[in-house]
Amino acid sequence: MKTINISLPAELKNQADELVTGGFYASFSDLVRDSVRKTIQRAKYDLWAKQAKLEEKNGEATILSSSEDIEAFIESL
Repeated sequence: MKTINISLPAELKNQADELVTGGFYASFSDLVRDSVRKTIQRAKYDLWAKQAKLEEKNGEATILSSSEDIEAFIESL
């Protein structure tokens, strides 16, 4: 596991400490890891949409025009 240093505004750090003290997280590191995971999960859809738009623009997109096309695509994932 990598160790990193971050800078936070005092109020944000205080709020994070309250979550740890309140038992929502075992440690500040746990809170940060959970926050990063959630941010990545939310951003995945934006990244997929961006990639799809780029592929469509470059003529590389696969058009799914029927339910069979959709099912085949999902099975290929």
